[in-house]
Amino acid sequence: MQNALVKLVVTVFLIGMLLVSCATTSSTATSEEMAAPEPAPVEVATTSPADQEARRRYEIERNRFIYEDIFFAKNQHRLDQQARDLLDWKADWLMAHPQLKVVIEGHCGEGGNAEGNMALGLRRAGEVKGYLLHKGVARNRLTAISYGSEQPIARGEGEEIQAKNRRVRLTILEE
Repeated sequence: MQNALVKLVVTVFLIGMLLVSCATTSSTATSEEMAAPEPAPVEVATTSPADQEARRRYEIERNRFIYEDIFFAKNQHRLDQQARDLLDWKADWLMAHPQLKVVIEGHCGEGGNAEGNMALGLRRAGEVKGYLLHKGVARNRLTAISYGSEQPIARGEGEEIQAKNRRVRLTILEE
């Protein structure tokens, strides 16, 4: 029994020495090494005043492009002079931004039947698409669709309200 006790004490002693030996042979970190690593420098995007102005001008023109609709007379799909003037500007803007693709959305007032309004909306969108093609905008950048009377921007009775719905809107598909 005494022999077993000696073996146990020696074993515990050796394990203890082994642990102490391992702890003292490992390197101790200096206070500099223990400090948190410095974060990588953050690159702050700085833009010049000219770049900021160009971006601001682009956003203003983009909003005009999207939100200035082309309007039509009741049951008509032909462009009047006011519509052509606006489309001239829109065509020039598209030519200056060749990366953009657009959807040409034809809309109608709430009168009439659904099939007729879908067809009229498509004729309106087609008329605008044809005009932009004539001005040099590439065909693969233009898609014409019709919503008919499904997406009115004004609701109610009366010519003034319905006139707001007889429109084509150009929406940027890809930027």
